Amino acid sequence: MKETANLLYIGIYTKMSVTDVIECRKVGLEDYDEVIDIRTDVFGGRDYLPALYKTMMANHTGYVVTVNQIMVAFECLSFIDDGETAIIRSLRLRKGYEGRGLTYRLRDVINDVIVRNPRAKRYVYTMDSKTIAEKNLAVGNLKLVVHRKFLFYQGKVSAVIPNLRMVDSTTCRILNRDDLKKLLSSKVDTDRLFPNGRIIVDWVPYRLLASNVDHFFNDFCHILGSGDGNSGRIECVSVAIGCIAPSGIRYDLEIYGNFTEESFLAHVREHLRKCSTFDSETINFFVHYEPGILDADVITKSMQHFGMNWSDLVQTDTMYGIEGSSAPMSKY
Repeated sequence: MKETANLLYIGIYTKMSVTDVIECRKVGLEDYDEVIDIRTDVFGGRDYLPALYKTMMANHTGYVVTVNQIMVAFECLSFIDDGETAIIRSLRLRKGYEGRGLTYRLRDVINDVIVRNPRAKRYVYTMDSKTIAEKNLAVGNLKLVVHRKFLFYQGKVSAVIPNLRMVDSTTCRILNRDDLKKLLSSKVDTDRLFPNGRIIVDWVPYRLLASNVDHFFNDFCHILGSGDGNSGRIECVSVAIGCIAPSGIRYDLEIYGNFTEESFLAHVREHLRKCSTFDSETINFFVHYEPGILDADVITKSMQHFGMNWSDLVQTDTMYGIEGSSAPMSKY
């Protein structure tokens, strides 16, 4: 058993003469192997957690449920937006433990942490299920804060590389941490680029605060900007998180601003160039976009230009972000 300092809950569950000891506790970097072992068949082999767990633990707190000292459920919590918003993410449940209410116990513990934080004003979580989102939104104190479409493409690095020379991307440049902080500090720029009041990075909806940059800017993050070369004003921003998942490269791209087919081609070229630096051949590439900003056919045409093909392996196509102003519910 791990140190009792991290123990948050202990209970006894008895059924059919079998008694289980159920505990909830915090986890950290040293628990990596056990946490990842909870569920290995996530997102069709496109699970980000094995690659990002250690980075996430720099500003997230992980919680697990154990049954007889075996980890069976995991979820993590972070506070963003100057500490005012709790983000709950990365739920994992071991096969064979479904239907026992273990995730509810875990969320009760996390909810208690949120309630006890005097700075927390709200909580938020994202999902791709329309059914669950609609069910959640039927609750009075919840509201929809993110509604973004996404498309999924697959390809091979060896097939993509020869096509990267075909587009001039001289107007596209990498944005560093200071660039992002400056951008998010300008109401003129944020109103133009992020009219819905959020910037999404790795499925987390951040409010437009410069302080949030330190939460999402890390070695897995690749952010590009392009615009008017004369004024220096940024017209388009693309934000990506890329890592190696069990099935190959996973790359999540979010686009913001006044994209044209030409500017989208320029951004995608550089993001695919980034993909080519990973030690893997298969590319799993998600493009997230606001409906009406760029047509899906244009996105697909541009991706095909580089040898990336649309795939129906992902059955959903929408990201929903739901926010509440009171303590989260255990069941959602």
